[in-house]
Amino acid sequence: KQWYQRRVRGVRDSISSSVSAPLFGETDTRTKYLQRALAFFTVFIAATTMITACTVGTQHNAGLHVFMSLTLLTLTATTFLLAMWYEEGDLHPKILYILYVQSGALISFSILLHVYFGLDSRR
Repeated sequence: KQWYQRRVRGVRDSISSSVSAPLFGETDTRTKYLQRALAFFTVFIAATTMITACTVGTQHNAGLHVFMSLTLLTLTATTFLLAMWYEEGDLHPKILYILYVQSGALISFSILLHVYFGLDSRR
């Protein structure tokens, strides 16, 4: 009977320690703050680009503006869907680097659209 109780206690301890362990390893608060800052900056620049696409220079190329803003919206939605899945633990940790690259591409595309809309409004 004692052997059985020790065995059950050992199994319980190993299960509770494995459940409380983080899924992808320890993440420090500095990394979390940097990820949140990148997410905020990405959302900010994408939102300002969407507003610019709808307001600046739409009389010349309205169809092109709509197409570019829909492309930006699709890229933003997929980036944040991947980020949400990563935060829930559904994706492998290597996906984090893909998220960084995709956020960089999103920011670059937004800057490119800002430049294009600025040049298009001068016509």
